[in-house]
Amino acid sequence: MVSISDVKRWNPATLNEAATTAQQREQTLIHSGDDYGKTMPIEGWTGGAADDALSAHRLLMFRLEKLAANANVVHKALMQASDAIPPVQNAIHAAEELARKYGYSVDDAGGIIDAFAGREPSPEMHPEDRARARQQVADDLAQALRTAEDIDVDLATVLRRAGQGEFGSGNDATVAAAAAAAEIANPGLTLPEPPPNATAAQNAAWWATLSPAGQGILLRDHPDWLGNRDGLPGAVRSQANTARLPGERARLAQEQAGAQRMVDAAKAVYDPSGGVMGAALTRLQEVNGKIAALDAVQTTMGKGNRQLLFLDTTHPRVEAAIAVGNIDTARNVAVFTPGFTTTVNGDLAQYDRNMDDLRNNAHDIERRHGGGPTAAVTWIGYQAPQWDGIGDPGQSVLAPPAAQAGGDSLAKFYNGIGAGHDASGTPLHLTALGHSYGSTTTGYALGHDTPVQDAMLFGSPGQGAEHLKIPEGRLYSEHNAGDTLVPSYGNTGALGPSPYFSPDASHYHQMSTDASVTEAGQLNATKDHSGYLDAGSTSIHNMAAITTGHPDLAQYKGTVLADGPR
Repeated sequence: MVSISDVKRWNPATLNEAATTAQQREQTLIHSGDDYGKTMPIEGWTGGAADDALSAHRLLMFRLEKLAANANVVHKALMQASDAIPPVQNAIHAAEELARKYGYSVDDAGGIIDAFAGREPSPEMHPEDRARARQQVADDLAQALRTAEDIDVDLATVLRRAGQGEFGSGNDATVAAAAAAAEIANPGLTLPEPPPNATAAQNAAWWATLSPAGQGILLRDHPDWLGNRDGLPGAVRSQANTARLPGERARLAQEQAGAQRMVDAAKAVYDPSGGVMGAALTRLQEVNGKIAALDAVQTTMGKGNRQLLFLDTTHPRVEAAIAVGNIDTARNVAVFTPGFTTTVNGDLAQYDRNMDDLRNNAHDIERRHGGGPTAAVTWIGYQAPQWDGIGDPGQSVLAPPAAQAGGDSLAKFYNGIGAGHDASGTPLHLTALGHSYGSTTTGYALGHDTPVQDAMLFGSPGQGAEHLKIPEGRLYSEHNAGDTLVPSYGNTGALGPSPYFSPDASHYHQMSTDASVTEAGQLNATKDHSGYLDAGSTSIHNMAAITTGHPDLAQYKGTVLADGPR
């Protein structure tokens, strides 16, 4: 078992030198061996001596071909190990730097030591931030050692097998062919699979320990491992999910053909109740909806400057998340979760336009006041309630189970963005936006520990979780005039406390959605339940102001708040 101190002492340059030497020996074997291979048979030489010479020649060629094949595998494995070690060492170094930043140190055995043991840390170090950083350091070190152990075991195995001459058949036409065949047949070092049941931080740590070549191999061979893996960079997830689209479409086309056959067969069945045909049509409609959802995803991605961060076709309705902008390099990231009746095929296009408008508003604020670039995500990563499920307690808009399940997934998505930024060292200001039943889902997500710093719930029928883990003074709500779908009294019960009228409302900044005049010009009022994201509105301006970290630029209702009146 390797240790942190072992890995820090590893010298990839030494392996690289050994690989170069092995390659040179391989080339010598190839050139000299193939020249020697041409010496036999000798035309016109027959008889017993000729047969003995030819047999000895074949035996020597067999050995040369085996040597060249094994030299090729050794050279390749040494080069791979030389490339694989620096990312692991960099991951250890980054973990040590993160530890120091939050008042910890790492010993040679990988133990994490609290420099503030027995005394209070400096005031700017929030306990929750320190706890999260400590866990991140532990995850980074554990994954670095996991990958290092994989490199060590794989390389030792290759060297042992090569020493025993296990590579190559010895029956190739030339020595060069033997080396080339070994190159193809033996991939060299394996790549560690993603850690099982991993957190976003563990996924990020695993990815960071892989070499660029290894990452490229996994993107090529296993996009299904990567596309929905919280913690990986958005660019990687998008590339993987985009690569998955043709296969998903082909699979759904087969399902569509099967569903159509069921409909055709049902026509010949005597079924006065209509149950057989109804079931067949329902199945066909479900598959058609999934294909339409893939169409919507591809159309949206075709706009450019988009990232496909999530794609799941296994549920009754396709789930997806698409970002406008680059979540990896954005200083500010907003994640919008819509609500009742939302589907990818029905709503993604419009919500993507809304998020593009939000991002444009954010850029206008950034141009005037700074704050870094913004990305905005439409997250339809759960089975939002539909009209046909209103009587199903597990899927009804009148009950919390769908929001609770969605909130669990949404919290992981938030944590994935945070872990990706932690791994790259890119600052992050993460804002959660939730509309209608999506605000309940957002509330349940914020009942978990996440890196979300600001949250705005609008058109909310209830915040979901009883206590939202958001920094004090960073909760916001909007309630349009004419929006009769939000509670107008106290605690609503089934979907959680009201952000507007319950005692918990004192924790929210109550935002204006009336017409207003700001430095951006005249802004329009929004009304009713569906207008909160209207372009050119006070409402969307407020969201952009919060997303960019400029709450002072937003419009408020003048409610007395946790940090004083507005």
